[in-house]
Amino acid sequence: RTSIHFEPSGSTVMPTHSFSVEYAKSSMATCRVCMAKIVKESLRVGYCREMEENDLPLKENDRDARNIIAAGAVRWHHFECFPRMKGAKWMSANLPESPAMLQGFKNLKKGDQKKLQDLWKALKGGKPTKPGKRKATEMVGATQAKKPAKGAKLSKLTSVQGVLTAAQFKKVSALEGELMQQSNSMLVKELQKNDQPRTGKKEELASRVAEGRVLGALPSCPKCEHGQIHWSRLGGWFSCPGYFDREKLVQKRCYFRSKEMKRKAW
Repeated sequence: RTSIHFEPSGSTVMPTHSFSVEYAKSSMATCRVCMAKIVKESLRVGYCREMEENDLPLKENDRDARNIIAAGAVRWHHFECFPRMKGAKWMSANLPESPAMLQGFKNLKKGDQKKLQDLWKALKGGKPTKPGKRKATEMVGATQAKKPAKGAKLSKLTSVQGVLTAAQFKKVSALEGELMQQSNSMLVKELQKNDQPRTGKKEELASRVAEGRVLGALPSCPKCEHGQIHWSRLGGWFSCPGYFDREKLVQKRCYFRSKEMKRKAW
């Protein structure tokens, strides 16, 4: 059981990170990256931020029970979305050395275990080998050859057709490759012009622009009228995570979800 104690404001306890993997028991959980539902029996990866030795050090004026519950809550992600949960540097530093160390790994099918092992190799990177007496030009060439291979492998593992038709998927995939060559500012500018969400890593921005060009722009939320609609090609769900109320300075949740929504012209 998680224990709670109060410490002076100057004390610090480093958090620990735990990961798990399983087949979704229902279709209730929401992916914390794409905000779409995780379909029952699909492969999902969980992340939990815990405090060292199950302790939650809190200051005397910070005893909100919601913070205590959230600290140990598992956040679930589609297998395809998991690499975008954090940056590459964080992933490399905090992921276990092997996916076999994850809770639930042994219960997966052999094919899914292989998928996780390949994903881990792409996220963690291979161990560096000693260059010996190789020439500097050969070493540079080898390094340059490895970098795109790692990115290409990760993209292949996490790219999914979902509800897209074969033709749409082909167009979107080709555009994503082209857009990755553009700067972040160029991608953000195009998203802003079409009134689309502009936050996220470069891969997310490129994917959003590519989907917009092929499918059309996402409208604003018809329920709360303020939130920005998110769409996941995995299940085809349109959803609204809510919005920040600037007058009351609070985040307001919205539970709008639908598979039917008319897009706007891009």
